Amino acid sequence: MRVIVLGAGAAGLAAARRLHDAGAAVQTLEARHRIGGRVWTDETFAPFPVEYGAEFIHGEHAVTHALAAAAGIETIPVDRYERLRWSDGGPARTLDALPVVRRDLITALFQAFDRLRDLPSNALDRSLADYLRESGFDDEALRAADVLLAQTCCASVETLSCADLSRELRVDHAGKREYRLRSGYAPLLAWHASGLDIRFGAAARVVRHTFGGVAVETDAGVFHADCCVVTIPVAVLQRGIPRFDPPLSASKQWAIQAMRVEAATKLLFRFDEPLWDADLTFMAHTGLAARWWPAAHTTRDAAVMVAYATASRARALDALDEAEAIAIGLRELQTLLGRDDLAQRCVAARRVAWSADPFACGGYAHIPPGAAAARRILAAPEGATLFFAGEATVYDSNPQTVHGAIESGWRAADEALNAYSSSTQIFR
Repeated sequence: MRVIVLGAGAAGLAAARRLHDAGAAVQTLEARHRIGGRVWTDETFAPFPVEYGAEFIHGEHAVTHALAAAAGIETIPVDRYERLRWSDGGPARTLDALPVVRRDLITALFQAFDRLRDLPSNALDRSLADYLRESGFDDEALRAADVLLAQTCCASVETLSCADLSRELRVDHAGKREYRLRSGYAPLLAWHASGLDIRFGAAARVVRHTFGGVAVETDAGVFHADCCVVTIPVAVLQRGIPRFDPPLSASKQWAIQAMRVEAATKLLFRFDEPLWDADLTFMAHTGLAARWWPAAHTTRDAAVMVAYATASRARALDALDEAEAIAIGLRELQTLLGRDDLAQRCVAARRVAWSADPFACGGYAHIPPGAAAARRILAAPEGATLFFAGEATVYDSNPQTVHGAIESGWRAADEALNAYSSSTQIFR
């Protein structure tokens, strides 16, 4: 059995590993000159690994833990949400230190979000904003919800489907605790990729598929196989890259176009020493750089602070030149920390804008109201030759996560193996 896997991100590597270990001849075609996709660990920005893309393990039961253990990589807990600090214009304060009204509002928002799990399906095909309005929250509360609930989904409260959120809450098996990989994600993915045939600089342009197999035309030549696992980000597929010949089914094309992909941007700041207390793990406010955390905070000399923005906030930061975006981030961070010396103490800064990456074209995908079926349809095979994986295809776990992408790669690999086994039995 010969298989081509398009993309060497978390989903593509998981699919290729599964297929390789099952005895298939696998070629993984990667457009970039590195593995990882939207996982990108940098070893040069600071004296410890800094993540430009995916950063956390979301859940104490996420499959990533078992892989990390097998690779001999340590995971360390990160307590973000239980130690959230919020700012209404001054230094960020813990929930206990906030005015009662603000503390109760933030608590109520998280409780309302959790209740989505139990709402009847006929009450869910609406935006998160509409659901919160109907639950009694005003515009001020929605601004906080946009930061605390929607930004983490790379979306706005107005475009995020409650039906999709409810599905994810019901099927979640990863848990709520968060972790980091002490060495960063890169060593884990390198371990997962060991021994695989990966062709770099091989951006897929045309995928020709018939009952008898596939031919993939790339920047590095033409590759042939019995079938193909597609893990290309949905934002790239939305741009018609690669072209499928014959075209994908109408339902598949609908699912691709139904999804929303927004900008996702990180601002990273390295200082001459940590300028915050050791208990700080997460800050948020309604500013442009809305969500902040110290990178590798368990390392005492880890003097790096990360800002993460998505959707309209990320688009606004991306529209500026890098120096101006960094200056805005520093000003907001000064307010959050209650300091006025950050510009002088900053020794390095960088903006990472995923919307500018031609092989990502934004962050992870979210589902708008009315498109709750899109993930399952995107995940469905096309005949016995095209199989689909990636975080956007995750319908029975957590999309928008590394572990969800890994699980989707395993699913697509198993579908390909089963289809090939069935077809060979038919023609015996």
